Amino acid sequence: MITFKNIHKAFGDNEVLKGINCTIPTGSVTVILGPSGSGKTTLLRSINFLERADRGEIILDDLHIDVETASKADIHNIRQHTAMVFQMYNLFKNKTALENVTEGLTVVKKIPKAEAKDKALYFLNKVGLAHKADAYPHELSGGQQQRIGIARALALNPDVILFDEPTSALDPELVGEVLEVMKKVAQEVNATLVVVTHEINFAREVADNIIFMDQGVIIEQGPPQELLSNPKEMRTKQFLSRYISFTEYNI
Repeated sequence: MITFKNIHKAFGDNEVLKGINCTIPTGSVTVILGPSGSGKTTLLRSINFLERADRGEIILDDLHIDVETASKADIHNIRQHTAMVFQMYNLFKNKTALENVTEGLTVVKKIPKAEAKDKALYFLNKVGLAHKADAYPHELSGGQQQRIGIARALALNPDVILFDEPTSALDPELVGEVLEVMKKVAQEVNATLVVVTHEINFAREVADNIIFMDQGVIIEQGPPQELLSNPKEMRTKQFLSRYISFTEYNI
């Protein structure tokens, strides 16, 4: 379970998060939707302190952290339970696909190299890229690079996997292959998934819960069958009308 209590974050005079309170259930797939600048990526990155919130509390299972006083040990501890799939892949350009996956296992998890290699090959196979184990990022498509990023996250066996707009940097024809892998992950992996995305169909098909944000606050949240079919707030309806035809709504 991930709980945010009164999370605030500002960049200079720009208050990006304005007192976020919500709970993400253990083992769920939660999609965060919202327009650009709504604070959704900042909220996601605050979970593992890639962005340090200014004040508030983050609870991850039995870890209870005040963000203002969090120590390096607290941050290290919470990162041990999470893995991130980045928008721009963040692969090491000078390492092969296999080496990109084994890096975290040997350096962070201190797993012996032979065991790390076996584990990495297993997860490369999971995302359909075992045959690209020796390829470098420049030899791979954007979709393949993102699938390597997903394999890297899975190999760490985290309690929480954070996806930061994982398809937004891809050419349209490559989006599907990444979404299919994400759907498979949601079905097979015993982890909490938090996904920032604009992929409404993915949210409808895979999410257990959707959070809609705008201007640094949560406007509404709920299961996809409710929030996407019958949103309660006008701002949610306005946002979704770009993706969904609401013939029954007067927006």
